Amino acid sequence: MVYVVSRGVGQENRGIVKFMNNTTQIIEQPTKWLPLGWKLMYAYGVFFVALSILVPLHSYFSLPNQPMMTFATGDEKFIGLSWSQIISESPDIGLWIVFTMISMCAMMMGLGILILTIARRPYRRGERWAWRSLLAATLIPFVHYGFISAIHWSHGIPIWTLLPGSSGVGADLINIIVLVWLYFGLWLPRKELID
Repeated sequence: MVYVVSRGVGQENRGIVKFMNNTTQIIEQPTKWLPLGWKLMYAYGVFFVALSILVPLHSYFSLPNQPMMTFATGDEKFIGLSWSQIISESPDIGLWIVFTMISMCAMMMGLGILILTIARRPYRRGERWAWRSLLAATLIPFVHYGFISAIHWSHGIPIWTLLPGSSGVGADLINIIVLVWLYFGLWLPRKELID
C-alpha cells in the first residue's frame, strides 16, 4: 500500500488521513483520537518542563524548613530520620538531598522537551515512530518508579495512598491522573497511525 500524505494531513484536513493503494482508490481513515492525543502529549511534555522548574525552586527556597516535594513523610519512614534530625546533624545533608532532586529535575526537563517536540510535529501527523518514541519516553520512568515502589514496599511503607507524600513514593494521585492522561494521549490513537 502506498500512502499519499499531503502537508498538514490530520490537522487542516478535518481529522481525515487519506491513503491511496495501487488502484488509486482513496480510502479514508478517520482520526478520532489522534487530534486529542497529540495535544495531550504536548501538554504532558509542558507539564514535565513546568514541574522540573517548580519542584527545585520550591525545594530550594523552602530550606531550612522541610521541602515536602523533595523529602516527604514516606522518605522519613524509609530512612528512619525526620527532616529536623537530618538538619541538626548537618545542614549540608539537607542541601545535598535537595540537590539530588534538582539533578533529577534536570533529567525531567530533558524528557519533557523530548516529549513536547515529538508530539508537536511527528506525532501530530500520526507517524508511528513518534508514537513508539513517546511510549518509550513515558513507560521507562514508570518502570523506574515501579522499582522504587517495590523497595519502599519491602520496607513496609505503603505504596498507594491518595495523599501526596504520605506513601513511600509520593504523589500517587498524580500518577493515576497521568496514567489516564497517557491512555487518551497514546493508547487510544494507536490505530490511527501511519508507517
